Amino acid sequence: MALIINKVKSFKWTVDYEYPNDDDFVEVKFKAIFKRMPQKFLNEMAKKAQPKKDKLGNDVLDFDPADLCRKVVMGWEEVFINNDAGEEEEVPFSKENLENLLEIPFLSTYLVKSFYEGQTGKKLKNLEGQ
Repeated sequence: MALIINKVKSFKWTVDYEYPNDDDFVEVKFKAIFKRMPQKFLNEMAKKAQPKKDKLGNDVLDFDPADLCRKVVMGWEEVFINNDAGEEEEVPFSKENLENLLEIPFLSTYLVKSFYEGQTGKKLKNLEGQ
């Protein structure tokens, strides 16, 4: 297959998200649709994600995963909400719904992890980088 430079503008990647529920974790999966970003953007984000030292020598991050998500998340599949009747209905993608999704604790970090894995083809071992 030949490389067509301007053909692929986005990609889908599975997001594995875990949240606590009664002394256990619930694991859910959904597909995020990410905008394919140029190398220059990826380099800038990698630089921001590197800890810097403050005046006291403490590590400080100048990176907000929610900001990255606002730039690269273009849509999703398999995201639902329970309606008033208690039935699951699909949540359509919109900027407002994205903002609501980003309010879920740590979900933006899981989205960034999936974006990175989709762009690089490399699995991150965990969210702490170990």
